[in-house]
Amino acid sequence: MTSKFVSRFVNRNPRNNELLGRQAQSSGFEFETDREARKFIYKVELVEGKSHREGRLIHHRDGVVLSASTREPEISAQLYSKVDTSASLNIGRILALRCLQSGIHFAKPAVSQEIIEKSQHQKYFFKALSEEGLKLEEPEIVEHSYENDESFTWQRYPQKPTRQEKLDE
Repeated sequence: MTSKFVSRFVNRNPRNNELLGRQAQSSGFEFETDREARKFIYKVELVEGKSHREGRLIHHRDGVVLSASTREPEISAQLYSKVDTSASLNIGRILALRCLQSGIHFAKPAVSQEIIEKSQHQKYFFKALSEEGLKLEEPEIVEHSYENDESFTWQRYPQKPTRQEKLDE
């Protein structure tokens, strides 16, 4: 009975494994000094131009998934200015609403905490994202083991250093 079900099963949500923490995260480039900048599933950024503000949600493989900008006539008609802090705040609210409606509940900030504290636009943008319900951290990755996959037949052992590695220290 179960073999018939499994043969017909189609995963209609290909990102479900990411949301559950089962898919391996991209680890960035090996020799990069700031590997954490490329280690994400989703990241949120605020692009500040001369005459507009744009908030983007970026997927590690597919690029820009969602965006909200003051270039959109529906948004710019409601704002006094397209470049002030209230524009950044409202772009954050709109982007968070679009993320939650599309089923994305977490994202990592694209900039460091120092930059967020320095810039008022960034501060209000990320404040609006968190107030609307978007979590600004990613879920923990579930390590592949026998507890969550019974077809897993071996256990990980702690790796001990070799003689050459000890000599190099």
